Amino acid sequence: MGISLIKKMGMIGAMCLVMGVGFANINDVIDDIASCVRSGNTKELSKHFSSTVSMTLLNDEGIYSRVQAEIILRDFFNKHTPTDVKVAHRLDSNPNFRYVVLNLETAKDTFRVSYKLTNNDNTFEVTEFRIESIY
Repeated sequence: MGISLIKKMGMIGAMCLVMGVGFANINDVIDDIASCVRSGNTKELSKHFSSTVSMTLLNDEGIYSRVQAEIILRDFFNKHTPTDVKVAHRLDSNPNFRYVVLNLETAKDTFRVSYKLTNNDNTFEVTEFRIESIY
């Protein structure tokens, strides 16, 4: 009876460890993307994109390939160099869906950046990305 209990406890501990690592990866993706926005690093940012991304950038919107989205965002960040980024909201309670809102400060303007991540084979990918002027 004692060995059976030890096996069960070991299994529960292993499950908790796996779940904890999974949650850590989720937060890492959210934080990694925020860090890429903060630095304007579109090459690293685009690595988190799905093969196609629904994107709204100020008044322009469309569905773009990962490469096209990177080029469009690089142009935006060249014109609006980030000075600060803060996570304003994060929805991460659903195992298949994440939604994040950032406040992006630049030298000239303030923007709201929001993005949706969906779970694709245990990897969260950005499927929607928006940058809107706050003022």
